[in-house]
Amino acid sequence: MALDDAFQQSMRRFEEQAAAAAGLRERIGELKGSARNTDGSVTVTVAPSGAVLGLALTPAAMNRSHTQLTQEILATIRSATQQAAAQVEEVVRPAVGDAYYEQFQSALRAHAPTVEPLGPTAPPEPAALPQPGADPVRRPTRSPVDDGDFSDETIYGGPR
Repeated sequence: MALDDAFQQSMRRFEEQAAAAAGLRERIGELKGSARNTDGSVTVTVAPSGAVLGLALTPAAMNRSHTQLTQEILATIRSATQQAAAQVEEVVRPAVGDAYYEQFQSALRAHAPTVEPLGPTAPPEPAALPQPGADPVRRPTRSPVDDGDFSDETIYGGPR
């Protein structure tokens, strides 16, 4: 009987841990990070993975150049992502403990390689842009569909 009791106790512990893990996963799935830029014209919401869930721009955001707006959006995404990461830590660290939290972070980093933030890019050279009034670029047309009839061709594909 002692073996059966030990097995039952192990099964209960396993079921409790599985339920706790499922609850933790659910709580992490509900987390979101949100951030606004300094003047409030850009608001971003992200998932803990960094996936952008929402982006809101006020009319004031449109007073910037495209490069400035890009930088504001990217900086706000980074801030929201940092907030989401802090929330994940608040939920996960107490549940798994400090030692296992470091393993958790290592596992996350292994699946999400470090990416350098995007910076402003140079605009294309004026010569590369279409010129007003210029003929449009002509794309090659497709050759007619091959009908499989070779009676008027040689074995080399040319006419007889």
